[in-house]
Amino acid sequence: STSWTSAISANYLNEFRFQYSRDREPGLANSNDPEVAVTANAGGISDGTFNFGRNNFSPRETTINRYQFIDNQTFLAGNHTVKYGVDLLFDRIFNFFPGLFGGSYTFTSYANLSNRIPSGYRQSFGGAGTSGGTTNPNNAEYGFFVQDDWRVIPKLTLNLGLRYDYQTIAKPPIQNPNPALLAAGFDTGFQPKDKNNIAPRLGFAYAFNEKTVLRGGYGLFYARTTAILTGTAHSQNGIQVVAIDINCLTSPALCPTYPNVFPSVPTNVAAVTPNLYLFDRNYKQPFTQQARLQFEREIFANTTFSVQYTLFKGSDLTRTRNANLSAPVATTAATPTGETFTFQRFSNPRPIPAFQRTSLFESTAKSFYQGLSFELNRRFANHLLFNTSYTLSKAKDDKPDQTSVVPGVDDSKIAENQFDLSGEYGRSELDVRHRFIFSPVYETGTFKYSDNKVVRALLSDYIITGIFTAQSGIAYSAQVSGDPNGDGNFSNDRVPGTKRNEFSTPAIYQVDMRVGRIIRFGERYRLSLFAEGFNIFNRSNVQSVFTTLYAFSPANATLPNRLSSRQINFDTPRFFVSSSPSFAFNSSYNREFQLGIRFDF
Repeated sequence: STSWTSAISANYLNEFRFQYSRDREPGLANSNDPEVAVTANAGGISDGTFNFGRNNFSPRETTINRYQFIDNQTFLAGNHTVKYGVDLLFDRIFNFFPGLFGGSYTFTSYANLSNRIPSGYRQSFGGAGTSGGTTNPNNAEYGFFVQDDWRVIPKLTLNLGLRYDYQTIAKPPIQNPNPALLAAGFDTGFQPKDKNNIAPRLGFAYAFNEKTVLRGGYGLFYARTTAILTGTAHSQNGIQVVAIDINCLTSPALCPTYPNVFPSVPTNVAAVTPNLYLFDRNYKQPFTQQARLQFEREIFANTTFSVQYTLFKGSDLTRTRNANLSAPVATTAATPTGETFTFQRFSNPRPIPAFQRTSLFESTAKSFYQGLSFELNRRFANHLLFNTSYTLSKAKDDKPDQTSVVPGVDDSKIAENQFDLSGEYGRSELDVRHRFIFSPVYETGTFKYSDNKVVRALLSDYIITGIFTAQSGIAYSAQVSGDPNGDGNFSNDRVPGTKRNEFSTPAIYQVDMRVGRIIRFGERYRLSLFAEGFNIFNRSNVQSVFTTLYAFSPANATLPNRLSSRQINFDTPRFFVSSSPSFAFNSSYNREFQLGIRFDF
């Protein structure tokens, strides 16, 4: 990177910056994990199977060469400070995702593995006339802005601004020519180009006096289309990569001999019906509107109190929707106790039988957040500093997501009913209704209450800090396993009659502390000793919850659909403590201590 700042005149400043970066992410064929991985079921118990060999998605590589040019100019004119500029960013992307180009065998028993008798074989290949697992979803972003910081009067300052953003995405080199796909209005060669992304900004600060300030602002902010969406649209278009799946028990003559693979697509084996990912023709860049209003008052020396209202409204947010589904129909099911209920179930076959899921990247999701925050903060003075805050907030959305690109892995991010997205509007996964944080810092400084040098040395230069956090639990939905609605997604079905994220985990409380001591050796050297404790009261905070409360058994020839007897009461959901907590302030659920030493010279 490099920069060049030049003063063109006393009132005119120009700043130019350029950077080049290279992000190379190679994926090895074999990981550092054990080469034989025992497979677990949803309850965490081994189901008796295991995988071995190379990773399914490796070797792989993503390399991004990024070029960025920024030029900003600042002009002073009386009470105005005008700044305008341009930000140009270009990504040259190389993606290599061969998938199962190396083949994958399935064995039903250890004996069959020893005797090399597979039950199934699957392999992927590059599609005819395509670059196969190699794609180049290049990206370019153009940003232009102008702003004016205007000091209207000594007590009032206005911040006025306008920004324009435009993003271009490389068009896939080949379009899926399937006539049924085109007749349904789906174009795998389409890449969005949203050209009207004009974003105004307004802010102000009014000082009533030296101790009281009122601040506020509003802005519209556009987001970029993520590379994971564009890359998936390039590679998962139904023809870039094709796969075969052979039942080696019923068709042993078609199956290769373990561990061999096919050098090219065999002509006597039908290809697997592919999934499809593409952009909706009405796709737009997502944007948020943000507004804040804050009142701040110095109530004591070095101590301020403030109250702030914050609003965020997200529009045209991205979601992935399966468009290859027939309209759902009302279906009646019964519980083991004889209770019946009605829910929506999708029927087969798919409207476009040549494909499985046809996943559209849409800009149809929305979000809304509003919060009221109170803060009491003290600047460091007389050995003490502290920050205190309480926030009352509400966050709602209808399940936006920009990363739903892997069937199975990302299924929980998909809406339950693709034909009624209004049913997804509810508490956000990020909704925390109440949150309180108190963080003090106390430095003892030099101990002055003894004439004994040893006592003064032992009791001087301690630093005591802490963080106390209390917050509401996180939201979750009550789930049913077994895919009751029949959309082929086994991770997005809620218990009939319940809303999305209707339930909450218990509240979270945690106290962390640190005690440190500084020992000085002259003016240049010092030794720092410290002891830290996390969750020092050893409170078991719930970090996640087992959400599958019921299981669903599909219909057969003689019996109606039924919920199995494996169920638990809604009033007593099964909680468990996660070893990978959801919150950054807690490194693990149990109490931890650590000691440290640092020498500065």
